[in-house]
Amino acid sequence: MMQRKKSFGVGGLSHSGPEVKDDDDGGSTKKKTTRVTFASRIMSKSASNYCLPGVPTAFKLILLSFVGFAFLVVLTAKGQHKHWHYYHLRAPNNMPMREPHMPEPLLEKVHRHMERSKGDAAKSVHGKKAPNDGSISSLDATQRMLAQPSRFVDSEKKLKHQLLKLLERQNAELKNKPKDPNDGVLGVKISNRYLGEDLLPYPDSRAGEKEWEKRMEARKANLERRDKQEWNEMMFRYDEVMEKYEDFYHPLESRQEDEGDNDPSMDSHDAGSERNADRRKANLVDDGDTSADTAPVRPHRGTTQWPSPSEKAGPDTTILLKPAFGSHRPSNDAILVFAEGYDLSIYLAFVESLIGTGYSGDLVLSISAEEKLKPDVKKYLQSINSKAGGVNIVAYEVDWSCFKQSGEAVADSNGGISHCKMNNVFGDAYGNPVSDPREPRPVATARYEIYWIWSLHYMKESWLMLIDARDAWFQLHPFGDLISRGKASGELHLFGENADAVRIGTSSFNRSWLITAYGEKAVLPYYQQPVLCSGSTVGNQDAIETYLRAMVAQFDTTLCKSKGCDQGFHNYLYYSGKLGTTGSKGGVEGISKVIVHDQGKGIINNLAALRTRPLSEWGLYDAKRELVLNWDGTTSAVVHQYDRDKEVNVMVKGRKRQFESTWSSSKSA
Repeated sequence: MMQRKKSFGVGGLSHSGPEVKDDDDGGSTKKKTTRVTFASRIMSKSASNYCLPGVPTAFKLILLSFVGFAFLVVLTAKGQHKHWHYYHLRAPNNMPMREPHMPEPLLEKVHRHMERSKGDAAKSVHGKKAPNDGSISSLDATQRMLAQPSRFVDSEKKLKHQLLKLLERQNAELKNKPKDPNDGVLGVKISNRYLGEDLLPYPDSRAGEKEWEKRMEARKANLERRDKQEWNEMMFRYDEVMEKYEDFYHPLESRQEDEGDNDPSMDSHDAGSERNADRRKANLVDDGDTSADTAPVRPHRGTTQWPSPSEKAGPDTTILLKPAFGSHRPSNDAILVFAEGYDLSIYLAFVESLIGTGYSGDLVLSISAEEKLKPDVKKYLQSINSKAGGVNIVAYEVDWSCFKQSGEAVADSNGGISHCKMNNVFGDAYGNPVSDPREPRPVATARYEIYWIWSLHYMKESWLMLIDARDAWFQLHPFGDLISRGKASGELHLFGENADAVRIGTSSFNRSWLITAYGEKAVLPYYQQPVLCSGSTVGNQDAIETYLRAMVAQFDTTLCKSKGCDQGFHNYLYYSGKLGTTGSKGGVEGISKVIVHDQGKGIINNLAALRTRPLSEWGLYDAKRELVLNWDGTTSAVVHQYDRDKEVNVMVKGRKRQFESTWSSSKSA
C-alpha cells in the first residue's frame, strides 16, 4: 500500500510534505514532490475521505477554525502566566482586578483593594497606567499567616496542656488510690473548652463536681457574651469599611449627600431643627412615648468643636441609660439635678419650693439605686407625678463602681471624694453594654456626661437649668423672665459669685483647680476675674448641649480628678473665650450668645462668698417676708448656697419640717 504523510497549513500557508509514492497512474513508482495547502486539501475530494467523512465541508471549516482559535488563546495566556478564565474580570469603574492569590482576611483585603484603587485613580489622571504591584510571594503570605494571633488555637493548646496534667494525676491515682474515691479525679467530668487558667476544665475532685459545674456554667455564659460582643464589633467594623468602600466607588452620590447636609442656605436655627429631627428618629426625643425608653438609642454626633461624650466609648455608641420612672416631655423646659445620696428632707425642700413657684416643666433627677435610697424618697417622688399637671419628675438610677484614690473599691462616692466609673450607661451599636471609657473621677465631674444625655431629650428652644440639689431654694418661677421674652435659641447664661468678696486669684480653691487642670501660666491672666459658679447654669437646649460637650472634653484633655475641678473647667472655658465672648454671636456652633450675670443680678443668686456678715445686713434678706433679695431689692428667683447664711438656713429648715409633716400626714391618710 502506498504511504502518504499529511501536510497541514493555517491561514493559506502550507508546509511541504515528504516524498511520497503515488499510484494514481496505475502502479507507477515514479517519485513526486507535492506541495499542498491546508485549504486545498480540505476542498479536494480525496482529502475529504481522510477528514471526518460524511460531515459537510462548511461545518468542518467552522469546527476547525474554533479549535485553532482556542489553541491560540491557551498558548497566549500560558505565555503571560495568566489563566484565561480570569482575564476578563474587571473591578468597578473599569479598574483591573488583581490576579488570583492566597486568601486574605476580609477587612484587610478590602482596605488593600481600596488603597490600590486610589493609587490607580491618581496615576490615571496623568495618563499613566498604574502598575499592579499588590501581589505577594507565597513565602511572605505564609509568614504573615503564621504571625496572625489566634485565640482559638491558643485556647486549644492550653486546654490540651491542662488535660495532660489531669491525665498525669489520674495515672498516679491508679498506682496509689485514695482511701475515699471522692477525693480522687478518676471519672470526673471534663469540659472541652478552655475556661481560663483560674478555672480548670475539670474539678479538683469528684466531691467538688457540683461547685465546679456552677462556676463552669457562669464562666461559659461570660465567654459567650464576650464572643457575641466581639462578633458584633467585627461585623460593625466590616459594615463601616464597606460603607467607605461604597463611598469610594460612588463618589457622586456621596458628594451630593454631603452638599445637601452642608447647604449654606441652612442657618444655625435650621441646623438645630435638623439635629432635633435626628434625635427623634433615634428615639432620643420620645415625644412623651415611654416605649422609646426601652431600646438603646444612638446619640447624634453633631458638628460642634467638641466631640460627643459617647464617642470615647467607641464608634456608633448607643446610650443605654433609661429613666427608672417618669418620661421626658421634649417641648417643655427642664431642670437637671444630680441628687444622689440625700435623705428625704433635701428632696422635700427642693421639690416643694419648686412646686410653690407654679413651675410645671420637667424635673430630671439622678437618684441613688433603689437599694441605697433613703426611706420614702422614691415613694415621695412618684407621688408628685400622680398629681394632675404641675411638675413632671423623671428619675434616673445610675450604677457606679467607686474606688479610693489608692484603687481600693468602696461602697459609694463618699460625698464625691471617691473616684467612680459609670456602669451600663453606654453600649455598642447593638445595645450590648460597654465599660466606662473614662478613668475613675469624682461624680461631680461625671455628672456632666449624665446631664448631656438628658439634654438630648429636649427641643433646641427649651430652657434647661443645671443646679445643685442640696442647697437650692426656689422663690419664683425659675425661667419666668426668660420665657416672657418669647422664643430664643443658643443663649447660655452663667452666674458669678460676689466679685468684691472673692476672685480667682484670691480663692485658694478656685486657683488650685485651674492650675491643676491647665497649669499656672495658662490661668495667670484670669486671676483678677470674678469666680463663676459651675453649680448654676441656664441656657437653651442647643447651647447647654454644646456647653456640656465642652465640659466633658475638659476632663478628657486634662484628666483633672480633684473634687472641684469641674468649676475650674467652667471658668477656663469662659475666660479663655472657648464659649465665645459675652454677648457675641456666632462664636461657637450651638451658642449664639453668652451672658454672665453678676452675683445678685440674675435668675440665680449665688451666696457662698458673702460670709463676712449676715445677708440681712447686706440688705439681701427680708426676714419678715422670709425672702432672699437681689441687690436691687427684687426677689431672687433661685437661691443657691442658702445654707451659708445662718438666718436663711434656719428659715429653710423650718419649711422642711412643715413639708415633712404634710408628707407624713398624706402617707397615713
